[in-house]
Amino acid sequence: MNDNLPPNSDENTNPENPGRKPKKVKHILIGSPKQVRKTINAIYSLKYAYPDEWSAFEPTGKSGQVMTFLIRYLYLN
Repeated sequence: MNDNLPPNSDENTNPENPGRKPKKVKHILIGSPKQVRKTINAIYSLKYAYPDEWSAFEPTGKSGQVMTFLIRYLYLN
């Protein structure tokens, strides 16, 4: 199932980038559960992250609002 997405681990090495470590990137979504789900699905449609890679929804303290996050490891210039 993960064949089309890049691996999500800082332990991975890339022969094209010997000695380089990927950088940690944190994505945070905040909004209504419906909007957050729609955004997660839109990101999935871009083949960036599977929906189950996001954290469980957490309440933000504001009524009707949740937060979720995703951590990816990317090679950045």
